[in-house]
Amino acid sequence: MDEVRLLQSSAMGYGNVSWESIRRGLELQPHVIVGQGTSSDPGPAYLGSDELHPYVGRLNRKRDLGLILRAAVEGRIPFIFSGGSPSGSDLHLAGVLEVVNELTRENGWRLRIGVVSGQIDKAWLKAKLRQGVRVPRLADYPGLSPELTESDIDECKVIVAQMGPEPIIEALRQGVDGVITGRAVDVALYMAYPLLHGFDRAVAAHMAKTIECGALCADPPIADNVFAILRRDHFDVFPLSPERRCTVMSVASHAFYERPDIFRELNPGGFLDVSEARYEQVDERTVRVRGAQWVEQPYTVKVEGVQRIGYRTITLAGVRDPALLEHIDYFIETVRRRTREKWEGEVGPFELELMVFGKDAVLGPSEPYSRVTGHEACVLASVVADTQEVATAITAYLRGQLLFADYPGRTSTAGNVAVPFSPGDIPTGPAYVWRIWHALPLDDPLEPFRMRVVDFPCDPSELAWLTGGRRVEGGRIDD
Repeated sequence: MDEVRLLQSSAMGYGNVSWESIRRGLELQPHVIVGQGTSSDPGPAYLGSDELHPYVGRLNRKRDLGLILRAAVEGRIPFIFSGGSPSGSDLHLAGVLEVVNELTRENGWRLRIGVVSGQIDKAWLKAKLRQGVRVPRLADYPGLSPELTESDIDECKVIVAQMGPEPIIEALRQGVDGVITGRAVDVALYMAYPLLHGFDRAVAAHMAKTIECGALCADPPIADNVFAILRRDHFDVFPLSPERRCTVMSVASHAFYERPDIFRELNPGGFLDVSEARYEQVDERTVRVRGAQWVEQPYTVKVEGVQRIGYRTITLAGVRDPALLEHIDYFIETVRRRTREKWEGEVGPFELELMVFGKDAVLGPSEPYSRVTGHEACVLASVVADTQEVATAITAYLRGQLLFADYPGRTSTAGNVAVPFSPGDIPTGPAYVWRIWHALPLDDPLEPFRMRVVDFPCDPSELAWLTGGRRVEGGRIDD
């Protein structure tokens, strides 16, 4: 095999890919279709969620997965994607597989799929610590232990790890039609097939880094499908939509995306060094890339775990009064103080946050502008307490203070702010924080990950190994 042709698609469920683009990709006879479907970007709440599809919903998920599976069937090519709405937990992976089961049944497809779990067993992880394995944190953040502890493990509801390409390669070796994983390193999904066929790790990793987010490496950078042709010492990349093109600038600048170091991409087993990479405009829409290096390092995987800290209720309020905008800091501090004076000591501990959009809600203390500069602003209040009932009670009191609290220059007696929704207080359910964000050393890249081969369509009971024996069917889980 002299080249690998990869069709990139999205498995996130955003609905930002089209069959028209995928059809163009199939005309180029790809060897594999690959898509990313997990992420920690949306925050910790999704990893802790008990819903099957908490992020984009089941309908969006089904649409995008249906496109990938249709392409695989019609093109007679294997598929690889991560799945899990977007956490990659076993529960959310089961939700994805339940959708796959429905799609195969509805369309008459028969698919043999390697399923790789990314959820980490707590007892296994504790055993690693007792063996003397040190698991350092990946970010200098006060909420994270400098090194992972058994207490951290106990406090977490769910723990996942970002698998590298090796478990995916092992699944491909089982002669499957495709592989669906839980939490995985984004680039690992794209590296697996080329590495299985003996391609250079540096070239494969740089290709994967370039196309992992689809047409964000193109101009204009809008999410859509892209295509890559990987050869022994270089790769070509181009978008599938005629409305976009890859340029040297668009491809090279994608190294800035989500990276503290634009030259180094950290991965399990090493890092990709693109400092000497070279980019060539092959034609109007295609860029050729070569010259990246792979630097070996001890093999580690990122481990993610979330702890529930209570239940959250929020309220929104619009501010239009010029006098209130002029004294917004005084007003917000008055509301905060009165709320704390009312509830501290009456209920258990709670967290209270008030943000003013139009002033400094995005950057907080780093915001260089210290006052409202527009004609209106939005106040977002969030309360986290031990129970939803308490959080909602505190929020209701706080909303009243927003409506009636006095401030200099006030001419009204009520209605300081405009509440856009009725009801005005919105319970959002359990609130979570990252408790584990650490690097776990591994001698065997396969060790913590479970894999099974499942023939679809299947009886829902065949997916129960991911849900503690509970049955997932029709978008619901049997409790």
